[in-house]
Amino acid sequence: MFDASTLPSDPVVSYHEYGFAVVKVYTDEQAKILDDFAKKWINDLLTDWFTDEKQPNSLESYHIWSRGLPEAHRDVFKALNRYRYPDQALESVLINDRLKSFLSAIGLNQYKYWDDGWGWIGFRFIRPGASDGYPFTRKAWGVSEDVVSCWVPIIGHSSKETLTIVPGSHKKQYENCPDTGKFAKNEYRLATPPQDNELYNPTLQTGEIIFYHPETIHSEDVLDSDKTRLSLEFRFKPY
Repeated sequence: MFDASTLPSDPVVSYHEYGFAVVKVYTDEQAKILDDFAKKWINDLLTDWFTDEKQPNSLESYHIWSRGLPEAHRDVFKALNRYRYPDQALESVLINDRLKSFLSAIGLNQYKYWDDGWGWIGFRFIRPGASDGYPFTRKAWGVSEDVVSCWVPIIGHSSKETLTIVPGSHKKQYENCPDTGKFAKNEYRLATPPQDNELYNPTLQTGEIIFYHPETIHSEDVLDSDKTRLSLEFRFKPY
């Protein structure tokens, strides 16, 4: 595992030197608003699959209790349902002054929200060990290209669930290959998986999020955890 002691305490320096930064963006109250929003989003999608006799205890144990549901229920997590346009009140929480200040500090002053066609905020709901998350890649290899990404944990803040990052990879060249799996066919993936000692999964506190560079190698998969990971994500495209 990557030696985290080498990371600078200044998140702006971390972003430029290592391709990512962990930043305290949200207050406890704001984090609770995002938590409620994301969990309601998932529960609303799954409503038709619940019954009075079988209500789930929690979304973090979804990988366990969902085994009793028909596989067809996974269709509710297709891209069309995983993105939306937040209302003004939620947008003001997501894109607050602390977030804007960090974007300005890394040199991003003029930007627009990256819109996948269904909305600019999305979620990822990743079961451990199920290969739900995409393999190692960089945003620069896909359609979003030069975006700065924000990753917001809802369920799963420990190093077992957070985004897997290859620190410093935004400054290196890598061989890629077309995606031949179940994910985006118009994107490229890392041809040779990185070594374990190159990988880093930050442990995040309430209100902390990850910003990462478009060239940073990363993966959203969860390999070994007792939780189904839920996160929100959104991106900024410079202009």
